[in-house]
Amino acid sequence: MHPKYRPDIDGLRAIAVGSVLAYHAFPSLLPGGFIGVDIFFVISGFLITTILLQSLAAGDFSYRDFYARRIRRIFPALVLVLLATLAFGWYVLLPGEFSQLGKQTMGGAAFFANLVFWARPAISTPRPRPSRCCTCGRWASRSSSTSSGR
Repeated sequence: MHPKYRPDIDGLRAIAVGSVLAYHAFPSLLPGGFIGVDIFFVISGFLITTILLQSLAAGDFSYRDFYARRIRRIFPALVLVLLATLAFGWYVLLPGEFSQLGKQTMGGAAFFANLVFWARPAISTPRPRPSRCCTCGRWASRSSSTSSGR
């Protein structure tokens, strides 16, 4: 059971999207623009609660159906974003960073990305200086390459 269309909610979505886009494009003009993410969380919570309460009142609530609807809605976009991120990362990240991206992608696909991020060392951890690989042109970590005396 879905609630009827609410143009006011679409208006809130537009404000949320606009504030996030403005924040990323011009952070000094809208320094609190990331609040749009919070707006999305509130909208989602409201809509999901409305759907759950209506289903419970009608007596036709099912966890299986509830989660099946979420999966059908979220998974196509999730898979597209994760694959695009991996493809982009293949070309721009160092090998160690790409390895981390792989772990984070698996966490995202399995919906436990926050645990993966939590277990990762702090960003300020020193990293070895990169160098170009002589055979393929990709970046290679100096600590993982053999010394050739050059």
